[in-house]
Amino acid sequence: MENAMLILSLSIASVGFIIWFTLSSSLRLPVRYQIMYDANPPYVNRIIRRRILGFIIYAGIPLFIIFCTNWVKKPSLADIHIHFTWNSEVALYTGIGAAVMLIISLFSTRSDASLEQYPEVRVRFWRRHILIKSALSWLIYIPAIEFFYRGILLQSLNFYVGEATAIIACTALYGLSHYFRRNRLTALSLLWGTGACLIVLQTGSLLPVMIIHLVLALSVEWLSIKHHREMYVLRT
Repeated sequence: MENAMLILSLSIASVGFIIWFTLSSSLRLPVRYQIMYDANPPYVNRIIRRRILGFIIYAGIPLFIIFCTNWVKKPSLADIHIHFTWNSEVALYTGIGAAVMLIISLFSTRSDASLEQYPEVRVRFWRRHILIKSALSWLIYIPAIEFFYRGILLQSLNFYVGEATAIIACTALYGLSHYFRRNRLTALSLLWGTGACLIVLQTGSLLPVMIIHLVLALSVEWLSIKHHREMYVLRT
């Protein structure tokens, strides 16, 4: 089972990412160009589809292979050391991490460098349905990313090479998945990748990193809309 899990995790980290990047047409659109337009449904939907595709590749496909095929002998998540437990230690890490992310978002989203990149959806008028669709897409995409990188990949590596090397390898692969951006997010992904691995290994649960990462993604998006001089939220 362990060999199959390692092959599965490394295959998705490499081939899966290539497929995600190739099919994510929104990644090749000029960011500044889109802000010139009102809510552009085809453009907005490209972003949403990219996140749904990420959910399918990083959570849907691994779960299907694990539970619906005999390749890895249908283990439970606990058998591969993936847990979603909640206790006082998990709550403490989650609360501290979420607070730190909120503080970072409050200060970072005011800068021009941040507003050039965020929010990802570059439309002038944010109608209610766009806000809802974007938030819901984050709610499936971020947990899928954490489930794969800090769950399947980290634990399969940990079985073979130990915690320290597993953290380095997992963080390196996670950082490479951000390298195409060629900006400060690539470096920040290494910091988060390392910290997230440590939190999971310390608490034994994926819930803290899922919640903390979601808080970061949603707070950056909403605060960026608020601070952007060319974006407005429509009440109707």
